[in-house]
Amino acid sequence: MRERIGIMGGTFDPVHNGHLAVAASVAKQLDLDRVLFIPTGNPNFKQGLKIAPASERAHMVALAIEGEPLFQLDLREVERPGVTYTADTLEELTRCHEGAQLFFIMGTDSALTLPGWKRAEDVARLCTVVVAKRPGQSTRQVREALAASPLDFDVVYLDVPQVDVSSTQLRERIAQGRDVSDMIPASVMAHIDQAGLYQDASGA
Repeated sequence: MRERIGIMGGTFDPVHNGHLAVAASVAKQLDLDRVLFIPTGNPNFKQGLKIAPASERAHMVALAIEGEPLFQLDLREVERPGVTYTADTLEELTRCHEGAQLFFIMGTDSALTLPGWKRAEDVARLCTVVVAKRPGQSTRQVREALAASPLDFDVVYLDVPQVDVSSTQLRERIAQGRDVSDMIPASVMAHIDQAGLYQDASGA
């Protein structure tokens, strides 16, 4: 039987309970064998923006998923030089996990832009796209955008837990000294405090 591998990519700046809830829900609904959390190294869509160092973001993911047997940290994008593209990652994973079926998990906001991604045709060829519905959003626009594309995406639409939190909001609240402990794993929150991350909201 083919191994079923979920791919949870993102900047994870910082990782939060919403990421974990979505990954767990998708894994259960699609009967995945594991979910790879792949922090971006030098993400194309974040060029010019201030983000925490990749090593810090990867460490926070490691803390967040510790003890979850289905979740694994994959550092290939952090270790890869240059700008990060999803198509490159999918090609590498296809070679490393020969015969596996790859499920690329994304929110509706990201899915809307999918047809315009670099080498989107390779993304369509190499994985099943899992669109996780986010709070307050519908999948109608995504369905229309993907249907209008000449590319043949294999797409699964799933309802996932409605955890209304974003990394952007968390960075702003931490910079303001507000309590976000209910939105971030305790081990990650402790590291943020110890390392003094996100104390300055400018450019974040």
